[in-house]
Amino acid sequence: MSSIEKTILAPSGITLEAPALPASRARTGAWAWILPTLLFFVPLLTYFPTTFHDYGLRDDYSNLREAHEEPGKILQFCASHARPIYGLLLQATYGQTSSVQNLQWMRFGSALLLGVLALVSFRSLRSFGWSFNASLCFALLVTLVPSAQVVAGWAIGWPYAATALLAMGAFFVAEGAMAPGNSTRRTVAQWLVALCLLIVCALMYQPSAMFYVVPLTARLIADRQRSPQRTLRWLALHLGFVVTALALALGVMSVLYANGVFVKSGRIAFETHWWTKLGWFLSEVLPNALSLFVLNDDNGRDGGFYALGASIACLILIAGAVLEWRRHGTARGLLWTAALVGMPMFACAASLVASERFATYRTIFAMTAVLVLFLVASVARLTERFDAGARHLIAAVILTVAVLTAQHHAYALLAVPQGNEWKLILDGAKRVQLPKHPGDPKPRIFAIASSPVDISTATIYHDEFGSLSTNSEWVPKEMFKRAMHDLHPEIPNIDSRYDFAEGYKLPLDQHFNVIVDLHQLRRFYTNN
Repeated sequence: MSSIEKTILAPSGITLEAPALPASRARTGAWAWILPTLLFFVPLLTYFPTTFHDYGLRDDYSNLREAHEEPGKILQFCASHARPIYGLLLQATYGQTSSVQNLQWMRFGSALLLGVLALVSFRSLRSFGWSFNASLCFALLVTLVPSAQVVAGWAIGWPYAATALLAMGAFFVAEGAMAPGNSTRRTVAQWLVALCLLIVCALMYQPSAMFYVVPLTARLIADRQRSPQRTLRWLALHLGFVVTALALALGVMSVLYANGVFVKSGRIAFETHWWTKLGWFLSEVLPNALSLFVLNDDNGRDGGFYALGASIACLILIAGAVLEWRRHGTARGLLWTAALVGMPMFACAASLVASERFATYRTIFAMTAVLVLFLVASVARLTERFDAGARHLIAAVILTVAVLTAQHHAYALLAVPQGNEWKLILDGAKRVQLPKHPGDPKPRIFAIASSPVDISTATIYHDEFGSLSTNSEWVPKEMFKRAMHDLHPEIPNIDSRYDFAEGYKLPLDQHFNVIVDLHQLRRFYTNN
């Protein structure tokens, strides 16, 4: 019997396929290597139009300037939000980036890391006893959910994916420390390595550090051989370890703040109104994570489809829990239900304990991945009596929809609208006639900032999908300076060669050589 068949027949209860017939073993073995390899390329191909579109995001322009002109400022800002390693990574990458066009390579790095995340997720689930098809479905879906779309579409997002990978690595090191037969020295060393990895994750990006919970949940779902008592002890040890690591990371930052190394942001505060926070979680965060294919919209444009998507996911999860109770007894059913309720909340702990209430997709990546695990497992149970062709068709339809929606959302709602703003700024910069002699008057430029009614997409969600960068008091100036730098890289201190002003209205009593009217974004409007 092949290793694939053994895994499929393992007592995990997560099967989407029948054992391979002897005549097809060689072909099955080939696919066992080919399909996981293709996993690595799915995010690259899905997000290719977004990756190589010419655009930046609001933070990109200031990061580019600060990395070259004010080294250390990015670090100080990120550290003020308890993310110093994130600041170091941004300083390093933006310091090597010379133009807005080169931001494509940072987005390319994000897509590569998502490909690695897919491959690691697949291998992890297979090692826990998940079936080949179920592992493949999860590995693909986790790189196509809206959170992953943001990671792929933002140049500043690549550390989010890197943090998720390190957090998963911390879990496996911790699991190794629990292995029976380890020497005391080896066990202590592995716990220390896992602790250091998770502290690093917490100092990079706390919401993605919670990806530690993803392989933990995957193993919890698959492992029925362990008794409920042993499972609870194992689970408590892991969760306690996560809390300890996060507390130590907070302690490190507290010492740094107390000694004046960094200045603490006022946004770092703990939640005190827990009932209203729970209501926020249930009404905003949870539906965002459940409605995988329909984005939330500030204007409620697709509210019906959004609610329908979240409702269908809820029904699938409930049905999966019911089947677990019926087939594996009360103890297992209770454990499954408790995990279904508790693990997504724990994966969202970084946002729950913070006083802010900003339900963005980038902060719920780990929580979404945990829910996708339960969804894939539930669908596998609900369809296990279907014939193989029907199961494969269902999986193919779901994954096709996931790929198409991910590509559309990232390109049409991130790359294109941000590219429109950059194009208007760049076109204005091209019209500037710089003085040829030191005594010549400097050209005067005025940028009319955009307003919320100037969005070029029908869908807009917070500061992510469809949002505006130029609806700000500082971004147009940063964008214009970057455009002038990209057009005239040979001129140092390019902003000393012109006078720039901005506002929401054009001053009628002043003369300007170039006017950049960002209200023109309306002419790019599409019904996306």
